[in-house]
Amino acid sequence: MTAGTAPATADAVGKALQFVLRSTANRPQTEAEVAAKLRGRDFDDAVVAATLERARRMGAVDDAAFAAAWVEDRGRRRGYGLARLRQELRRRQVPDAVADAALTGLEERDELAVATELARHRAQQLPSSLQPDAVARRLVSFLARRGYPEGLARRAAITASGLDRQWD
Repeated sequence: MTAGTAPATADAVGKALQFVLRSTANRPQTEAEVAAKLRGRDFDDAVVAATLERARRMGAVDDAAFAAAWVEDRGRRRGYGLARLRQELRRRQVPDAVADAALTGLEERDELAVATELARHRAQQLPSSLQPDAVARRLVSFLARRGYPEGLARRAAITASGLDRQWD
């Protein structure tokens, strides 16, 4: 590396870091997302690597914190199932080990109880003219999109739709 390229690289890293700080202030992002954005702005790999290192040291980019916050929001607050959470973290290119660590907090959760509560809430939003079996079918689809396994989704949907009650 010549003396003329070192300042140019430092300037590029500075510009890239400013972009990262602005971008992550709007929405937390994974390292992979930030790297893709930097490459999309025509920064070379050396600048991207140096920028990510500085951003990590500053706390602007942290995959573990991102995954933990994502699981807290989507898993605890919104009730998404483990399969959907894992899929979304993979789509955002969070390393599997980091995703696994973030998902361990939901292992003790009663998936059936969470799915049943979600199904009950969703059932209240469906037209009252629907027959219980139609409500159950819609709830199974809803829960499947939320990342719950089919068998668990069926049990929760049957309970929430009233199909489990014995009618006289």
